[in-house]
Amino acid sequence: MNTERFPIKATSHIINLLGDELIGSDSLAIFELVKNSYDADATKVTIYFLDLDSSKRKIIVEDNGSGMTMEVIQNVWLTIGTDYKKKKAKISPILRRSSLGNKGVGRLAVHRLADEITLESQARGELFGSKLHINWKELIQSEEYIEDLSVVVNDGIPDLFKCGHGTRITLTGLKTKKWTKTILKDLAQKIENIKNPFKAIDSFDIEIICNDEEKQKWIDEAKTPLWVLEKSLYTFHFVIEPSNSGKAMFKWKYKFNPLNFPVSTNIIVRESYREQDLLLKPDSFSDRAHNILTNEDLANIGPISGVFHVFNQNGKIIDYTFGAGKRIAIKSFIKDNSGVKIFRDNIRVYNYGEPSDDWLGLELAKVQRAGDHFSKKVTIGAVFLDLLKSESGLKEKTNREGFTDNETFRLFVSIVQEVFSSFEREAISDRDKIESFTSSTPSVKRIGLSDTIKELDSKLTQKGLINEFNPLLKKVEKDYNEMRDLMLNSGMSGLNLSLVFHEVEREIRFINVSLNEPNYDKILLKQRVKSLIHLIENFAPIVKQNKKIRTSASKIIERAVQIHKSRFHYHNIVCSTPILTKESDDFEIKGPGNLLLSTISNIIDNAIYWVCIEHEKKSESNVPKAIYINSDTKSFDGPAIIIADNGEGFKMDIDELIQPYRTLKPGGMGLGLYFSNLVMETIGGKLLFPSNDDCTVPYIYSGAIVAIIFPKD
Repeated sequence: MNTERFPIKATSHIINLLGDELIGSDSLAIFELVKNSYDADATKVTIYFLDLDSSKRKIIVEDNGSGMTMEVIQNVWLTIGTDYKKKKAKISPILRRSSLGNKGVGRLAVHRLADEITLESQARGELFGSKLHINWKELIQSEEYIEDLSVVVNDGIPDLFKCGHGTRITLTGLKTKKWTKTILKDLAQKIENIKNPFKAIDSFDIEIICNDEEKQKWIDEAKTPLWVLEKSLYTFHFVIEPSNSGKAMFKWKYKFNPLNFPVSTNIIVRESYREQDLLLKPDSFSDRAHNILTNEDLANIGPISGVFHVFNQNGKIIDYTFGAGKRIAIKSFIKDNSGVKIFRDNIRVYNYGEPSDDWLGLELAKVQRAGDHFSKKVTIGAVFLDLLKSESGLKEKTNREGFTDNETFRLFVSIVQEVFSSFEREAISDRDKIESFTSSTPSVKRIGLSDTIKELDSKLTQKGLINEFNPLLKKVEKDYNEMRDLMLNSGMSGLNLSLVFHEVEREIRFINVSLNEPNYDKILLKQRVKSLIHLIENFAPIVKQNKKIRTSASKIIERAVQIHKSRFHYHNIVCSTPILTKESDDFEIKGPGNLLLSTISNIIDNAIYWVCIEHEKKSESNVPKAIYINSDTKSFDGPAIIIADNGEGFKMDIDELIQPYRTLKPGGMGLGLYFSNLVMETIGGKLLFPSNDDCTVPYIYSGAIVAIIFPKD
């Protein structure tokens, strides 16, 4: 028997995997560069967005940190996976900062953003600096294996930095070609939130500069005005730390802050303080012998502190608190900043607190008991951790998208959830006062399915189809009743039952419409009833975990168009779908198929209604009723399905569109967009309502535009 030893090799393509595919988003890529500046004792990082509307567009990230010598560039920056920071620079020499980056792959993040990079650096105390340039595509193609790759570094370059030291990274050949307001503002906001906006860090500042005046305004809109947080209706500060008794001490301060309310309302400021033990839910960890949080529980987490600001978006309350004429700005601020973020040593841990992230489960709790919980949509909060005391238990994933899901992390989540529950319990009496004051929320509608089923049963009998369809209808009724009983027995609110009924009733209504047509399609009709059954079975975000499917945007659009084909014909609506004729890019979708299909159908249903209403208003117009359904893979931070129309457009505030019971449609329940948004949030996506300037919709579709945005893989 012969025995040989062979080396393990890595192809040059590994750089693509570690850069473009390992780092999940553009904002995380820039985050990696800023973290390197922080670790290098920089007090100022400047990020330039230059010439974004030209082929010479570039991003420059420049800091005044300690810089790198030729030796460090060679042995550290150009070495993938180095543990240099773990071994030599755990604590920075000047500002005594704990190192944020220690996996040795962060520098490859730039590959996510651009095809080319120029690095310039000058070490503190050195007279000259160094410079290198990398064209990633040419570099990867130059050699088959990574160990054979090489980069030319020029040394002895004078006057690189005014202060005599620092690092400058210039990114060219940017992969994002169209910098819309949505993309740039979102990226700027994420950059602004890299450092803790709730606490001032005197020794570290991030500035964003754009040489386009209009785009600079977009960037400035992303800044966090702290004075808005100070006027939140409910505020909760807390600290959890070890105590001499062996039990963790939970200290909190609550403030109810109804500013400028009329004296006649008798709604006044209230504050309360408390020090107490923290009791975790008995089922948080089945193997725990105790429910009281102890010092031992905090051993791998360290002290935890934080703040929650909760707002009320009622127009009257906003006017009292912030003054008249500021509703849109305040609501926009709340929407853009909502969520609970995590900071370690005052530097952000992503993706906690992002729009698609709800790590505390606030929305699920809100959906299950609408009256008892604060929604994530009106909560702006932060949780603070000590890096050195928490990093042994709370380990960041290599792709920088959160902590590894281990026992310590689950305990940490359980702790913060209980803190938030304490906040909600303390605020109950004040919330009741506000509820009585506003008293504009409609009561939950009494609903039932029997009348709708009877109506459909009668029509099927008239058509001679009852024997063929009766088994399917019985299953619809049986499944619906079982789900209704499950919801009611588990204490879920009537709102959730309304959601289910809204979807079921809508589908049955359209089946009835189909039956009224002279030449109805029996096969399509049966397919629609079966889809109704699947819809009930798959109403998972509220009842149970839903099994995800893989499909494509084109297939789900094709299915939705087929479902509404008869309605388009009946109302003489032109439906344009470029993706189905391969004029637009397709993309993969993962999620609960019937719920996603129902989401698209909801929006199409709204579009049909309002297009017809607008056409009736302009009875003499020669412009045909039109709906546009297509993909958009470039305008947002994820691939999207766009549905637009030439109706009258949205007449409500954008942030009200996804609230329950908000509708201008006579007889409507006001749950369609709420349901659609809920479905998208469960898969990490979102619903946006852009203008033609923010996406690729032709300007002839001047009515409503809805973007169904899916998460990037």
